[in-house]
Parts: sequence; structure tokens; C-alpha cells
Amino acid sequence: MTVLKQQSSVEVDDSGLIAQLSDGFSLKVDLLEKWLCRVAIVPTAGLAVANTWMVAPEGDIPWQGRSRVDASGFSCPPVSVVANGIDSDFVKVHIAADPLALQFQFQSEGNWHTVLQDRPMAAYRYLPSRSLFQHAQTRPLDAMHLGLGDKTGPLDRTGKRFRCLQTDALGYNAETSDPLYKHVPWIIIGNADTGYCGVFYDTMAECVFDLGAEHSNYHDHYRTVESFEKALVYYVVFGPRLQDVVLRFQRLVGVPHFQPRWGAGFALTSMHHADADNAQQVMTEVVDQFKRRDMPISAYHSGSGYTTGDDGRRYVFTWNSNKFPDREEFFQHLEKAGLYSCANIKSVLLTEHPLYEEVASFGGFITGADGQPAIEMFWGGSGASLDFTNRDTITWWQKGVKEQVLGAGFTATWNDNNECEIWDEEATLNGFGSRVTAMDVRPVHALLMNRASFEAAMELEPDHRPYVISRAGPVGISRYAQTWSGDNETSWHTLKWNLANGLSMSLSALPFVGHDIGGFVGPKPDAELLCRWIEMMVLHPRAVMNSWKPAEDNPATVPWMHASVEGLIRANLRLRYHLLPWLYHLSWQAHVSGSPVITPMLYCFNDDQCQSDMSQFMVGDSLLVAPVVEQGAIERSVYLPEIAGGWYRWDPLNALDSAEWFAGGNSMTVAAPLGTLPLFVRAGAVMPVATQWGASSPHDAEQITVVCFASPIALTVKQSLFYDDGLTWAYQREQACLLDIHFDCSSSKITLQEAASMAY
Repeated sequence: MTVLKQQSSVEVDDSGLIAQLSDGFSLKVDLLEKWLCRVAIVPTAGLAVANTWMVAPEGDIPWQGRSRVDASGFSCPPVSVVANGIDSDFVKVHIAADPLALQFQFQSEGNWHTVLQDRPMAAYRYLPSRSLFQHAQTRPLDAMHLGLGDKTGPLDRTGKRFRCLQTDALGYNAETSDPLYKHVPWIIIGNADTGYCGVFYDTMAECVFDLGAEHSNYHDHYRTVESFEKALVYYVVFGPRLQDVVLRFQRLVGVPHFQPRWGAGFALTSMHHADADNAQQVMTEVVDQFKRRDMPISAYHSGSGYTTGDDGRRYVFTWNSNKFPDREEFFQHLEKAGLYSCANIKSVLLTEHPLYEEVASFGGFITGADGQPAIEMFWGGSGASLDFTNRDTITWWQKGVKEQVLGAGFTATWNDNNECEIWDEEATLNGFGSRVTAMDVRPVHALLMNRASFEAAMELEPDHRPYVISRAGPVGISRYAQTWSGDNETSWHTLKWNLANGLSMSLSALPFVGHDIGGFVGPKPDAELLCRWIEMMVLHPRAVMNSWKPAEDNPATVPWMHASVEGLIRANLRLRYHLLPWLYHLSWQAHVSGSPVITPMLYCFNDDQCQSDMSQFMVGDSLLVAPVVEQGAIERSVYLPEIAGGWYRWDPLNALDSAEWFAGGNSMTVAAPLGTLPLFVRAGAVMPVATQWGASSPHDAEQITVVCFASPIALTVKQSLFYDDGLTWAYQREQACLLDIHFDCSSSKITLQEAASMAY
């Protein structure tokens, strides 16, 4: 075991300081923004993984990544380097030398606050026999620990231990399973009283976060991070508000791509549809059912069944012409119905794949020590993962996307089964000409796969904004794709705990998130569960019904599978489209500023009850959603935070221009019969509501009504609402509208003004 110590005096270096440490390591501390500090502990030989693909302060980065210690793209404010650290007007970093320990202080409202403190003893340890780097910090007992993205359980991770490692976690327990599909080495620390800060570990290596599960008699309370890498690079994101930390982290890793408006509509898919022997007939009949039943839908996603060979295995970029005897007619049918389409594609080629030898011939796979493709277990047999750090592989992949997916008729790509579960310790990647150990960068596989699919779509239709989906990936995938919580299980337990999972991703730079409606695996949902699942998801950024159920008659989950609730489900789908202008506006805000679309209550409100509540959520800062997630419940308790002007319970389906007013600061029991989603809007809010849309394009409103919620006390409200063509990049050329709403209200008078300006 090596406990690192400082062995030289500090020296000025670019935007901060450097110092020599024991055992062949050096320390580099940079103040990159007034709210951002980076610490890098690097061996003399340099970083084994020299580049990062997660940090993108300028929006995106080169394909080959950027140096993990690069300061470009940051403002690098002036600092003073003193004998024991960094001094500035807003951040101070104090360094204790023996053993090495750092303390971070941040100035807020004229006062200095210690926001992070390394453990005084053994804060930085490298264990060479295990190739493991450990970082330990003190843990205030009143601090919450949020973040880590795609994780199960309560939002507050305190007292838990988590592993960051992408895994295909089919049928996971939504309360306890770990790890899942994403790699998000990011924690938010603090509370509303003391303020928040965040710590992001810029590593794609497997790592473990212990947030208070471990305790030692020889140390005060602490948390640790263990990374399987001979180096440590981490960023400290200062607050003090939770909103500050979340927005700044999103800026650090790159703001999310602004996807087309139809991507925010409702979509359906099921493995059973494309797996059917007569898949084309089955899928066109599903489309017709939506029209006959007057259920709004924007897209139909296809599982990978269209690629199955005669042996039943799935071979990406191939087509089963027996299942789809007339592809042109199939896509014409979708187009006539107004539906967009999305194709499931996979980045592992089974050894029997007809193009396997072609890819192997140019070294397009992750390779073992013998230079041959690294063979691993995959769905359907043994296969090799494509190497997206090889430019020849990228070119091959994009050719397949353009010719066999988008060129064949699909609108978009669903990048699936991309966890890259490689276990060969000697396997390597091309690394864009500088080979790197595959296990050290497993998450980069999914990120670059999505980028390749994104850019292929751009090449085919350069004026259309791509729509891309990814199941796996590291922080940074939102620059190209939306995501979801993977292959969940059908149960009330999953419904409850998936909500917290999605809210965690929203705090972790994954703003466009959802869950498979009705559950992916397990039993078929009964009428009540399916209806409640629809209710919860209609105001999530992503609303897709996806299933794979036991073989039986009509196993796929569809909105009309239970006649008793079909009308209620239809009404809730219509509710989504009524409020789609608000969701779309929030999506634009996420793209511009990094703000999440849905958030836990504590993101918007500081009172104690909101700190632990994960049964309600906010859509933007104005709309409170209280879904029912308990079997048999026909009412639920709702907590309304105390705010100026109070709250309105609102039902835009049945009473667009009337609502019941409630004061805040109280919990109350509200009626919530099956089919009813309790919604509350804060006084002073301005909500755009689609009141008319075309039969074949419900995502494109033909008429929008703006509803203003007055206040019993005097309030002056200013709200801008975004609208554009919903499809192209024209908004970047100022061909989009910001409708500016100003209204003043008191107990006796309301004054309303509106004006239009150009976005961007």
C-alpha cells in the first residue's frame, strides 16, 4: 500500500499549481471556472488512458477525445498560488503535505464555506498489487449523497455502496440491483441548509463508491471512491444551490442534443412484433389499431427481429425478407399513418454473422492478446464487439446505418445491447492509433457508437435533427441520444422505484429519460398496473411502451390490451399531447442551459419534507406531478411546498380554464381514481396547452392555448415559451419563436401582455 505525500514545494502551472508527490506521482490542481476545480494525480509515466470522452465544455470534442488535463474551453480565472495551495476571490484550495490531503473552500454571499475535506489520514492511496486507486473524504453526517445516474433505491445514496460498471441487467430489482446500464461516476454532496457541491471522477475504468457503508475505528466518518486505474482525475463543481451544481455539471460534460419534437411523443415497440414470422403484417396491423382506436402516437420502434437469420439469431445490418416481404410497402404504411420509425441495432457481431470476416479483416473488433477478435458471450451465442476507436470501424458502421437502416426506410436508430461486457483483461482497442486496454474504457464503446449513428443520420439528412436512443453509455451520451432505465420488470415494486431511478439520472446529466411502460420482462401487466404506469410516464421526457413477455397468445403489451381501461389510457395519452408544448419547451431549455426536464422536489424547494420525497416530481419549475404507484389506491397524499401565491389542482383534459386553489406548506389527501393523474400548478405559472392537432401528427399542434395561473397576492410574471418547426436546425438560424408572456396579478386585477421574439 502507498499513501501519497507531497515531496516538493508547489509551483505555478497554467491555471493552477503542480507539485511532486511520493512514489512517482505528481499533483496538478487547476481552477478552471469560478465554480470548477480539477485535481489530477498522475504517475510519472503518464496516464494509461490519456484522453477523456466525457468532458466537453465547448459542447463536443474530437472523436479521439481530449486530454484529461486539458484546460481549453474553460475561462481559467486568475489565481494566486501560495505555499500551501490556491487562493482566489471565490475558491481556496488548501493542501496538507504529509499525508496528502486537500480542503476546498467556496465563497457564497460573502462567507467562506468548507465544502469538501479529504480524510486527514490516508486520503490518497495507490495499491499496486491490485491496480487500485483509493480516494477518501470526510463525510458530514448531515450531508446527502445524490447522483450516480442509473442506480436503484432512494435518491439519497448515503450509507450505500455502488459499483460503476455497465451491465446488461435484464429483469433487475428496481430497489436493490447494482450495477445497471450507465457509467456515471458523479456524486452531489450536501443539503439545503449547508449548500451543495459535486464531485465528478473523470475515469471510464470500473469504480466503486462507498458513501458511508464502511466504518473504521481509526477514522471519523468518511466516504471512499476506488478506481481500477493508476491515476486519479476528478472535478469539484461548486454550488451552493442544487440547481447550480446540476446545471454546471451538464455544462461540463456537454449540453444535450435537441431532438426533434416527434421524439417527445408516445411510441410503441415490442420484441414480439418484429420477431413474429409475419412481422410486416403484425406491425402494420398494430399501426392500424392505433388509428381505429383513436389513440395518439408519434413513432413505432422496431425490435431487432427484422435482422434474424434462418437460425433465429440476430445479425445487424441484415434483413429477413420472409418477415418483411415488401419493405417499401411497410414504410409507406407507416408514413401514411404519420408515424416515424426507429430501428434496434446492436454493436456485437456473432461469429456466424455474414459480415464477421469482413470486419475482422480490417481489425474492426476489440482484439485479444493474439491480435484476433476478443470473443465474448453475447445474446444468441459467441461474438466480438466492434471497436469504435478504429476509424475503419466507424466508416463501416455508418455505411451500414445509412444503407441498411436509414436508407432502408427507418427514421432513426435505437442503439441497444451496447454495454460492452468485455472481460478479457488483455483485450485492447485501436485507440485511434494508440492502443488502450479495453476494460479501462468500456463505456466509450456506447458513446462512440451513438456518435457514429448520430453523424450517419446527419449525412443522410443534414437539415434534420437526428433522433438517437441508447441503452448504455457514460456521462456524455446525452450529446447525441436519449436513454431509459433498461430492461425493467413488470411489477408495482418496479413502478415505484423506477421513478427514483429516472430522477437520479435527471440530476446526473441524463435529462431525456424514461422507463419501459408496463415493464419489459415478467408477467403481463394487469389493467390497473398498466393504467398507472401510463399515468406516471405521460409527463416524462421519454414515453415508450416496450415489452418482451412469456410466449402466449398476444404477449405484447399494447394500450388496448385491457378493455376496462382502454378509455382511461387513451385519455392519458391525449394528456401527454396536450402538455407536449411544455415538455418541448423544457427540452429546448435543457439543450440551451442544461436544465433537467423532470426533477425531484428538492431540486426546486428547500423545505425539509422535499428533501426525502421521491413519490412526486416536478416537470420544469411550475408543474407538480403526484402519480399513484400503490396497488389498489384511489387516493394519495400530496405535499405542496409553501410558495408565494399557492397552488392550483388542474385537470387540462376536463377543465382547461378552471382549477381549485390550495395554500402551500401542507400535506393533504387527494382523490386519484384509476385513470387520474394528480397535477398541481404553482400560482404565476404560464402553461402552453395543445388544444388541436392533426390526426396523423399529434406532436405538431395546430392550436396552442396559453393558460396563465393568477395569484391571490401580487405577482409579476415573465415567461418565454419556445416554438419552432420541431424537426430541423432552423432554430439556430433564428427561425424559431420565443413567445414572451408578461402578466401582473393581484387579488383584484390581472394585466396580460405578450410579444414574440426570435430564438437564438
